Amino acid sequence: MFEAHTEVRATRAEALHLHQVSAKTVGEADRALPAGVDDAQVATAQAAWQYPASQRHTDTVLVPPGTAVGGTVTVWVDDAGRKAPAPRPYGELASTAVAAGAPAFGVLVPSAGGVVRLRLRRVEARSLAGWDREWDLVGPRWSGRLRREPEAGSRR
Repeated sequence: MFEAHTEVRATRAEALHLHQVSAKTVGEADRALPAGVDDAQVATAQAAWQYPASQRHTDTVLVPPGTAVGGTVTVWVDDAGRKAPAPRPYGELASTAVAAGAPAFGVLVPSAGGVVRLRLRRVEARSLAGWDREWDLVGPRWSGRLRREPEAGSRR
């Protein structure tokens, strides 16, 4: 759980330095490539934007196939205006946390089970030893077979 909170805090801190800006394409969109999600396709094109307001930047960005020169696209940039990856969605953070925690859980559960099993064995051994001691006292009277006590002068 701790790791998930750390990841969320880090992502939030990172997101404070990421900004979405509108960019205008200044070049033709290249051929469409599979994006790998729902059979969608993406293309790349040169685009220009201004961020901060006084600085112009140009870089290759992902655009929908067929985007014309002068088309508007959204670009994520850092504080200096350089192209940056979009912030990670919280679903990705959750799956990362689960993937990180699964091995620990896989070790913790069998270990805890082993400790409980050993503890129960000790409790059972003590219980059975106590039962044996009590039976040694009560058993001969209850069963009608009296235990022979050693005679005072004899040695065993």
